Amino acid sequence: MKRWRIVLVALVIGIAPASQAVGATLDDLEKQLQELQKQINQMKQEKAQQDQKLRDMEAAQVAQKEELTRETTSLREQTRRVSSEMLDRVRIGGYGSVRFEANNLKEQRNSFTYRRFVLTADARPADPMRVYMELEFERFNQIEIARDQQVTAGGLRVVQENEGEGEISFEQAWFQYDLYDWLKFRAGQVLVPIGRFNIAHDDNRWNIARRSLVDRGVPVLPVKAAWPELGAGFLGDISVGQWGKLAYQAYVVNGVSLNGNIEHVAQARPADTQKLALEAEFSPSRGSAKLDSKDSKAFATRVAWSPLPGQEIAGSFYYGRYTPQFLESQSLYSFAIDGLTTIGPFEIEAEYVNTHFRNVGRVATDFSRLAVAKEAAVESGELEAEVEFELAGLARNKHGFWVEGRYRFWPEILTNTVFGKYFENPQLIALFRGEQVWLNGLVQAVEFDVDGLTTLKQENRQIHRLTTGLAYRPTPLVVFQLAYEYTKTNNGQSLAGVTNFLPAQAGEDHAHTALLGVAFGF
Repeated sequence: MKRWRIVLVALVIGIAPASQAVGATLDDLEKQLQELQKQINQMKQEKAQQDQKLRDMEAAQVAQKEELTRETTSLREQTRRVSSEMLDRVRIGGYGSVRFEANNLKEQRNSFTYRRFVLTADARPADPMRVYMELEFERFNQIEIARDQQVTAGGLRVVQENEGEGEISFEQAWFQYDLYDWLKFRAGQVLVPIGRFNIAHDDNRWNIARRSLVDRGVPVLPVKAAWPELGAGFLGDISVGQWGKLAYQAYVVNGVSLNGNIEHVAQARPADTQKLALEAEFSPSRGSAKLDSKDSKAFATRVAWSPLPGQEIAGSFYYGRYTPQFLESQSLYSFAIDGLTTIGPFEIEAEYVNTHFRNVGRVATDFSRLAVAKEAAVESGELEAEVEFELAGLARNKHGFWVEGRYRFWPEILTNTVFGKYFENPQLIALFRGEQVWLNGLVQAVEFDVDGLTTLKQENRQIHRLTTGLAYRPTPLVVFQLAYEYTKTNNGQSLAGVTNFLPAQAGEDHAHTALLGVAFGF
């Protein structure tokens, strides 16, 4: 028993330090666990912070991407809007025409003619404002000018060479401010509103590949169409209720003036001196776009009444001085009546123009006084130089008309062919045009010397033309034209003396012509 006590005491004594050691170890472990937990919590917190930073970065990237997308979209919308506004504000277009003709005149060759190519621009700087331009290339091929200057033993030598043909001109170039429908201000190069053709002369609008005698081929207008002038005025449309609509134009312009065109002729003559001729031809032409050659201005107006769509009747008037400042003041007046009527597929369109040049004889006398001599020639060595002055295109009175009838149709048999299946409303147009012009007191010759006017030869002439043909319009802007025309003047007289498109010889008083053309707009 005593021994067991001793063993028990020994165990107690042995176990006691171990218990203390175990207790100490648990405290340490608890502390370590607490420290680890603290570190784990800190790591979790740091991770949470890092996750939050990543989320913030991702959100920032998404926001930046969305902002970039919005900016890109906005830029695209702005670009699209600007482009749309540009397209809405500025429209580019134009028209052109080509013709082949053959006739029976001795000196007229069968020929293609590039009648003209016209570029148009129509811009609207603001809602009530408009800027319009037509730039015409007529019978245009090329223009090339070469200049050279050299110092030679004989002195300074200047050479200028011109090559090419045709004409470049502004048919229209004006600014318009729409105050009201009935009152619009327009200034610039405007079409003179005399008759209906001059203000609607685009080739692709017409079904014959030749312009009328009244407006172009003679012409009866003071200046051949298209006839623009520099000036300003007003235009507008006025409703008259059940009676339809009135449309008017009224302008003050520089106006027609006698202007000189100089023609150079170099002629080689065998066994004789060479000849250089300068011919100064003074004829009525459109007014200047810079300083006017006369003080007074011209006035032009047109009033049209349209009771129904496709129906119109109009009257127009022009008055102004036609002599330049260095000649005595003389005036001309021109008036026109025109109209259009539509009855189903039938159309009749017509125009009458009357132009009167006052005191043509006085103008010739005044001109002879300044020119001194009609013709002067100087011969030196192997060269003869000649200068000649001439009045052209003047008549006491010119008047004439054209009437055109049209019938629009389309055979169903052509609908599924290449002539019809690609187009919404193709048309064939059968047509007939009758024209007649009278020239009273047409100046044929003006002779004068140092003592003044010696001879003024005037005569009365007539020109008649009949045209019949067929036109094919696949679309309103494109037309293929086929026509036959017969032109006749006084018996035994030459057509060349009264027209500007037929190079007839003496005695060729009539011409048979076949025309084939195409005109297009875009």
